[in-house]
Amino acid sequence: MSVAAGRYQLANAFKSLKQEWEATDNAWRDIVRQDFAETHWDPLATRMGSVLTAMDRLDLAFAQMHQDCGSGEAI
Repeated sequence: MSVAAGRYQLANAFKSLKQEWEATDNAWRDIVRQDFAETHWDPLATRMGSVLTAMDRLDLAFAQMHQDCGSGEAI
């Protein structure tokens, strides 16, 4: 699997997870949800943009490396 394909899958999975998380707000409104959000959800959501950006940069670096090496095979 390429980095771009993995990035696409991760972005889509996170989008689905975010929709599910937001749907819990209607029924789950206690301190446990708040604690879970602060401990797990918020840090994950905050870091996801950086992870996706890093994956984009990694994909570009691999493409450049591939080009510099002159290989005709896909990574």
